Amino acid sequence: MMIKDYRLAFEQLKEGSFWKPVIWSSIFSSLTFLIFLIVGISLGGILFDWLLSYFEFLDQNSWLRWIVQIIVVSLILLIGFFFYGSIHAAFLGLFIDQVIESIQEKYYPEVELLPAPTFVPSCLISIRFIILASLVNLLALPIYLIGWFFPPLGFALQVLVNGFLLGKEFKGIIKTRIQNPNTNHNQSYTLYGSLGALIWIIPFLNFFSPVLICAAIFHAEIRTLKKSI
Repeated sequence: MMIKDYRLAFEQLKEGSFWKPVIWSSIFSSLTFLIFLIVGISLGGILFDWLLSYFEFLDQNSWLRWIVQIIVVSLILLIGFFFYGSIHAAFLGLFIDQVIESIQEKYYPEVELLPAPTFVPSCLISIRFIILASLVNLLALPIYLIGWFFPPLGFALQVLVNGFLLGKEFKGIIKTRIQNPNTNHNQSYTLYGSLGALIWIIPFLNFFSPVLICAAIFHAEIRTLKKSI
């Protein structure tokens, strides 16, 4: 069923209702990520020099020092790449109602949606997600680093962790719009989020990844709703 949900999501990519949220969220997330990147590289450089000062054999001109720097920078950029996806998804949450309503109008006109959250609650939801994604990825960082020495374990771990976060986030957003009498169902959307995280590594499609995750989960939630009625 997940593949079918994603197929329906892909079919709507040509519609303007999907493009506007993606464009605005991409602009805001890129600016935010650029600021984080500048600050992170500056602080990371200071921390890196401080840590290496305890290893005398890694002097400034040491080739081994350059290798260590390249490995660390590569890992940070890779982790940052997935973190950018979390920032992008968080900003998309501010504009996601247009996507949800577009899907409802096309496929489920008989389903009545609850009113969209106002701007302030939407901002709080997005901020909460950025903080949660940051904390989880920072806590998982040592595991990522170890995993990358045993490929593809490191990559798989990042996909699953961020897939869990994305699936949980968009499930929560969608539940604010659907009046489901079966409120106790605890379906996990980690696989939905993980597939979206894999799409995130594909150029151009990566900007649409959060929209596709949201749309696919929305189809799944509506299916659950209809079963419970």
